[in-house]
Amino acid sequence: MIPSAPPQNIQWVQSPALAAPLGPSSAQIICTSCGRTIFTSTSRKAKSSAWWACILMCICGCSFGCCLIPCCLDSCNVVNHRCPNCNSYLGQYRP
Repeated sequence: MIPSAPPQNIQWVQSPALAAPLGPSSAQIICTSCGRTIFTSTSRKAKSSAWWACILMCICGCSFGCCLIPCCLDSCNVVNHRCPNCNSYLGQYRP
């Protein structure tokens, strides 16, 4: 006689639903950490390409503040989204 295996407990793990992509401005989403519906708080940070463009413009002679123009362009910045309640990182927008 072949011994039968004991019954196995199968647990289904529900994966989180895919959220809408984050944009350059604050978005209303459900925080994955605290579970509250919030409007994200955003912060901008210049990409490395913006800093390289600044250095190149300084070398070419644009040193009176004009070299900082790439840091002001939306296409040269990334936007980080955080939850204002628990301060957890929610995502990033890269144009």
